[in-house]
Amino acid sequence: MKTRHLLPLVSLLLAASAPADTFELKDGSKIEGTIVKEDGSDYIIAVQVTKSIKDERRIPKADVVRQFAEQKDETAFAELAKILPTPDLQSEEAYQAQSAKAATFLKTHKDSARKKEVQKIYDTLESELAVVKAGGVKFGGKMISAEERAPKAYGLDASIVASNMKKAADRNDLISALREWSKLEKSFPGSKAYKENVPYAASLMKTQLANVTTSINAYPALVEKRKSGLSRMSASDRVRSEEAIAEEAAAYTARVEREKADGVKWLSLDPYFKPQLDDAKRNLDTESRRLSTLDTSTMPKTEEAYEDAYQAITKEGATKQEVDAAISKVRGVSMPEAYLQILTKATPAAPAK
Repeated sequence: MKTRHLLPLVSLLLAASAPADTFELKDGSKIEGTIVKEDGSDYIIAVQVTKSIKDERRIPKADVVRQFAEQKDETAFAELAKILPTPDLQSEEAYQAQSAKAATFLKTHKDSARKKEVQKIYDTLESELAVVKAGGVKFGGKMISAEERAPKAYGLDASIVASNMKKAADRNDLISALREWSKLEKSFPGSKAYKENVPYAASLMKTQLANVTTSINAYPALVEKRKSGLSRMSASDRVRSEEAIAEEAAAYTARVEREKADGVKWLSLDPYFKPQLDDAKRNLDTESRRLSTLDTSTMPKTEEAYEDAYQAITKEGATKQEVDAAISKVRGVSMPEAYLQILTKATPAAPAK
């Protein structure tokens, strides 16, 4: 029979500093924790209940089939192995953060059997980072240099965002898909990718609207089920569960507040937070109706204007008047500053007179 009680403070501190092991039991279950002490025929094991809550379990030694010690290099490698292949349109900052993690592994685990694999990951990240730093980008799993990207940068980047939207939808992450749509609508409304994907975005919203409506309808029963479950627990288990629920609620609320501060339109949802579900339903309904009547034929042809301007600016013998006229034209179609900078950089140092 298993018993539980709070660990003494000293034991908790010792357990927090020790690597976790995995204990496989006779019944096939597994427990991750740290042996605090041995009490006769039992192990006293510290386990992590939530991110900030530790508890203990008393496990009969006879029930333990195998004990696996944590291999820190394998744990670290498991995270690094997920990095490649890197996603399309990854930022310079993301590359730097990933490269730093690989460098830390190589420095910390010099004798690891995974060293060569991590070195390859590090070299690949550094190689791709160099391309991105120089103004290039990754799309379709291939690195595109700044020289290759520049002539069609606006349309290419719009296509990348549209591709990311569809990839997110394919893995059923509709919130991420809608966030990609927001990027497409905010930065590339004059692109072919935007105009072509309006019906697709509208269909995403209808699907998400149905999902949110289902969650709203299920909310009362969901809350009642949790309440009933808590009432059937022992006092100590109920306290721990309520603490875990409160911790999760605080984490969700903090995440939503960060998203609002960052100007995120489509906020994270939680089936236990009805106000956010109600807001999402209203937004989805409004946006679905707007897209259904949107006339893209009246929108500026920003992609075409960018490519025409780049060609005019970089053609042999381009005059100052032609360069100035090209830049002025793209400013008139609300070209994002990042693409104006690409055009400006491509301008000859001394245009023909």
